[in-house]
Amino acid sequence: MSSSSFGKWVGHNLLFSDVLESDSRSPCTTFSIPDYFLKLFHMEGGGNKFGLLAPQIEFWIALVASLIMGALFSSCLSCIIYHFIVLPRKEINTQKRKKNLESMTPFIVGFGIVMPICIVSPYYGLRYFMIKNKILKFFTGVAQITSFFRCSEAMFGFLPSNVDDSLTQLITYTAFPVEVKFDSKGTVKSTWIDVKYYLINWIKYIVILGMYSSILLAYDYQPYPNEEGPAMQDIKLLNGFSRQQLINNLSVAIMFQVYLTTFGFGINFLASLCGFQLTPFMLNPMFESSSPSDFWGKRWNLVMHGMLKRGVYKPVRTKYSRLAASMATFIASGVFHEWLLSVMFYPDSEDGTCSPICYLPGYGRNTLFFVWNAIVIGLEYAIGGAAIFQLFHKHLPLTVVSLMVASTALPAAHWFTNDYVRSDFFKDGQIGFPLIIRMSD
Repeated sequence: MSSSSFGKWVGHNLLFSDVLESDSRSPCTTFSIPDYFLKLFHMEGGGNKFGLLAPQIEFWIALVASLIMGALFSSCLSCIIYHFIVLPRKEINTQKRKKNLESMTPFIVGFGIVMPICIVSPYYGLRYFMIKNKILKFFTGVAQITSFFRCSEAMFGFLPSNVDDSLTQLITYTAFPVEVKFDSKGTVKSTWIDVKYYLINWIKYIVILGMYSSILLAYDYQPYPNEEGPAMQDIKLLNGFSRQQLINNLSVAIMFQVYLTTFGFGINFLASLCGFQLTPFMLNPMFESSSPSDFWGKRWNLVMHGMLKRGVYKPVRTKYSRLAASMATFIASGVFHEWLLSVMFYPDSEDGTCSPICYLPGYGRNTLFFVWNAIVIGLEYAIGGAAIFQLFHKHLPLTVVSLMVASTALPAAHWFTNDYVRSDFFKDGQIGFPLIIRMSD
């Protein structure tokens, strides 16, 4: 079997590139919803017959296969990181060699070999394995960017405790997109109670995400028309403060939270089956955050937060102020998400065509969104201790406070979510969830 034939075989049989190209499911049952109920959601017209679509098992098989492939990729890079970055740093730190040219080895290998491989390899992998589904493309990019930031952690000496004790532990740490827990004895072992907990919550959130997606799908994932165009120059600053845009942004922000929570529980379930405990992925940031720094630093996408903290914030903080380090971290997050867009919307075939169409992201909007939030964090540092904010914390329910916190990001949220809503990203994701659709008459 030739190399190209192997890639096609994996693409067709493990990643189901053709099956997951579009949602071709047929309803497993149909039912009717009364007209008066549809009017409550402004869904009158179009008939009252609906169908229930069952999750497509191939989606989850392909997702597991892509995670395994990502783990193999990360494991190979871990060998390079351990022998040419971790060990040289250990020798330097214990003063077993003088600080000569060899002290630059970790940075030469990291910046010159490992990081460029992480940046470039997804584009070749997508073509080689014929990956077309945007969710699978997303996870392909996540595997490589995880190795990218963990390489930075190793170069600057900010790997979590006990991770660099052995090559095996470093491989374990980099194999999962979610952070593995370690103690002085090695990896923290999972129990069957953990397996049960993650399985139940994964299934629960699959259903929740399916139902929430069913509601937003009826509005094409945005309740109100978006008045802005897709490009960065189309941004209208005041538009973000309109009632319609704020509702759109809140709806999609909740969608992202439920998406990340669902996949987080799924990955934690797989890891617990393998005997590992992972850190939580999301901690309900939309409804339990007490401040912008709590939202971004302790609740939203904790995996990305951990990598950015150790791979960007701490190295910058050793030489510059907390504000400068925070700004650098948010900008790095923006650039990473711009790169991730280029991976997700990379043309499917060598002739530059895509299925169903080629979508050109509005590059720059993601970075601008994270700069906005860096400014918000800066303002929190400056005036967050004011008496009025302390009164809010003392006298308002946490959910209200959390929504007020989220509102600091909502006026600019569509700068980030725009490409996901306008493209077929959510439509590619809905294949793996139960979905209620309106049947044509």
